[in-house]
Amino acid sequence: MAFALPVWLAVQEELLRHDGAAPSSFDDFDDDALFQMFHLTRPCIAFITDAVCIRMKTVAMNKPALSVDAAVMVALNYYAHGVSSTDVLQRLGSSQADFPALICTLSAVIAGMADQFISFPLLRDAKANVACSIRRVCGIPNVLGVLAPAHFKIRASPYEKETFRSFVNTLGYTSVVSQFICDSDGNILSVEKCCVGSTFEQELWDSSFKGREMEEELHGPYWVIGKMRAVSCTTSLRSSPSLPRL
Repeated sequence: MAFALPVWLAVQEELLRHDGAAPSSFDDFDDDALFQMFHLTRPCIAFITDAVCIRMKTVAMNKPALSVDAAVMVALNYYAHGVSSTDVLQRLGSSQADFPALICTLSAVIAGMADQFISFPLLRDAKANVACSIRRVCGIPNVLGVLAPAHFKIRASPYEKETFRSFVNTLGYTSVVSQFICDSDGNILSVEKCCVGSTFEQELWDSSFKGREMEEELHGPYWVIGKMRAVSCTTSLRSSPSLPRL
């Protein structure tokens, strides 16, 4: 009986560790299947699910047909592939006809949290810190972020030929595209509204809020660097000098 108390304490610790932790809809996937299905790692999915759960408590909604983590599964799977996978349908036992409204609801909830996680450096010290970190990576001074388009695959109707062609990007598939700015750690600093996939990068920049702010020198002597070019506060993307690929 000498080990009775330590064993009892160990069992209690294990029980307390899992107390209140309900099984997740994502537990059925191993890590490889999880990434293939959602293009995200398990910690990333857990973070998103927890954030959405907290947000959902403050949003007035009718009682959902699925649990929050199951609803997040539907939305993330759709974001990853542009269509709901059969595997997800089978695991949740739901009709695909219910998914569009669910995805719209979850998208609105996630979009409503954007200000908590996406912010462009505005104060002098914040700008200096971002610029210093980026300079350590690439050696270019006064850089506030790295600029790039992000394409999100969608399904467009081929029967509407003109509309369909506008969604076909240079990689040959249909998408919507948005302009992203990130820092050297991968934190998203700015996201611009989506455009059709055929939109050129120059056009994205010219019509973006951050592009206009840079042209009007609202951020002082700082740059935003792109894939092959640099943009200063006084120079447009079109006329700026080319830089080596990072």
